[in-house]
Amino acid sequence: MSSPAVDPRAAVAGGFVPDPDRLYEVGRDGRPYTLAPAPPGAAERLELRARRWWVGSILANAAAMGVAAGAVLLGSRVLAAWLGILPILTAPLLLVAPLLRRLAPLRLRRVHRRRPGDFPPPPG
Repeated sequence: MSSPAVDPRAAVAGGFVPDPDRLYEVGRDGRPYTLAPAPPGAAERLELRARRWWVGSILANAAAMGVAAGAVLLGSRVLAAWLGILPILTAPLLLVAPLLRRLAPLRLRRVHRRRPGDFPPPPG
């Protein structure tokens, strides 16, 4: 299997060489980008990572609530008040898993820093 011949003059500074067999998209800002193919098993790894973050954040939040409840039952009011902040501090961890899922498609998008000479100038 041979790779297509690439004209060395088509390379621009930074090492970007347009592949004639590939479709390039151009964003509104005029920068070309490509969507890289996902490696095998990438979706499963992302799902597993998001689930681990979700379970870990639920456990951390539950543990913080348990410590705060124990302090209310067994400790002083001042200690209970300070430990009552723990569940509030661990609550943002619950946002990590949805953010991982939301940002996953953006990792596959590769923005090229310089426009190849073959691309038309940006609009405007």
